[in-house]
Amino acid sequence: MRIVVVEDEAPIREGLGNILAKLDDSYELAGKAKSGKEGLELVRKTKPDLVILDIRMPDMDGLTMLAHIREEKIDCRAMVLSAYSDFDYAKRAIELGIDNYLLKPIKVTELKRVLKEIEESIARDQSKDHLLSLEHVFLNAITGQLENDEQMAALLKEKYDLSEDEPIAIFGVGMGSNYEKYRKYVQMAMADMEIHGKGFRAYTIEFARRQSYVMILYHLEDVEKTRAYIENTIVPMLCSKISGKLILSWNECRGLLKIRDAVMEADQRTEWNLIFGKKALISRQKLEEVKTFPLKYPLSLEDQAKESVDAKDEKAFQAVWKKFRDYCREVPCTPQDMKEAMTRLAFHLSYVAAEVGAEEAMSGTQRFLKVISEAASWVDIEDRLDAFFTDLTQKNYEEEEVSLLIQKALQYTKQYYNQGITLEEIAEKLHVSEEYLSSQFKKETGSTFSETIRRYRIENVKELLLKSSLKLNQIADMVGYSDPKYMSKVFKEEVGMLPLEYRKKNG
Repeated sequence: MRIVVVEDEAPIREGLGNILAKLDDSYELAGKAKSGKEGLELVRKTKPDLVILDIRMPDMDGLTMLAHIREEKIDCRAMVLSAYSDFDYAKRAIELGIDNYLLKPIKVTELKRVLKEIEESIARDQSKDHLLSLEHVFLNAITGQLENDEQMAALLKEKYDLSEDEPIAIFGVGMGSNYEKYRKYVQMAMADMEIHGKGFRAYTIEFARRQSYVMILYHLEDVEKTRAYIENTIVPMLCSKISGKLILSWNECRGLLKIRDAVMEADQRTEWNLIFGKKALISRQKLEEVKTFPLKYPLSLEDQAKESVDAKDEKAFQAVWKKFRDYCREVPCTPQDMKEAMTRLAFHLSYVAAEVGAEEAMSGTQRFLKVISEAASWVDIEDRLDAFFTDLTQKNYEEEEVSLLIQKALQYTKQYYNQGITLEEIAEKLHVSEEYLSSQFKKETGSTFSETIRRYRIENVKELLLKSSLKLNQIADMVGYSDPKYMSKVFKEEVGMLPLEYRKKNG
């Protein structure tokens, strides 16, 4: 507790100054003054927790000094000392909000008791102030810990004029791995909005672990006008300064108790950044404006991706995925459709790679699929593409000893089994007869061409059942079955149970 002593009698002034630290080492003497005028300047300068002041002093008496402190709204406690027991002095002091009134000569035990009471009172008020601070209130609202309490609602109305159905907006800024690089800039931008923003009040909370900021906007004069200001002024400014991952979101609600739901709803929308890109403010209004269409899986891009893996051309591989992104955005489709299509492409690539000896293909794909499922920005996908390419192309063992002819036949089979390729088409590509290829295929692999196709499909169905939430008709289409019922029949013949039973048992 920081204390200022204002007393015109030097022995008392010096004695109080010397005894404070002895009473409690947490008591800090912030300064001493010998007159009311000098004491007022000292209080203005040091902003103490408590001022101990005499009533009768030269230049300005203690009660006049205290009146100035109250008028200037300097937040400090006051304890009055006086040799005068006149009731009028005490009454006036009480009206000015003193915490105690002690008569001279001062008893040390009484002084110690009074100081302890004042210290405890300050601590209670600080705790109360903390509970009513905007940071505490908004943070509890975001995390769902704010209770529906009538007394709290009344205090918030009194202190901040926040009503129970107050229109509130949430502006979110997510940066991912860019967080440390740009956090100071975002802090300054948000602070500038809080100070200079017109038609609203704002408070920003930093979430370091989530690498993001959430700004709560309240006292909104016009919600739509404020959203337009954020979208047309703040979003372009942030995008011009921040490279890499940047997700900007907006949502609205009524009342503090609705903030958590509004934040969670905004979080669920952030994956639309995959479709809109970083320059968009993702909001309910934005989603209502966009018209999406079913996504037709781009087989031509799948072929290009397979070719880039076969050629071990990482630059071409990266380019195919960017084409894939642009294709999804041009349709445009939903983020879920985009993720399902990316999952399909990744599965096909991993299966082909695994069959030709890339031992890390399957495990690497599982890691990549997790990235896809959690992605809210294309940067999330790009950051993993190089590792995924390595997993698809790195071989750690010698290939089986089969002829070059059958190696090529197997390669075609693995690449196009889901597109209904026939043995006749492969034989034509390899410039041999269908009969000869069929004979050699069975001789060198131990399985017929049809059995091999069937095995590829069933193994891929298993992977999709366990590693995705795709529906049976989607899985059937991905592995080359035109009829999901027929796929289920074949699956049961091979595995001994229906696909959904397999998912439930092993998922």
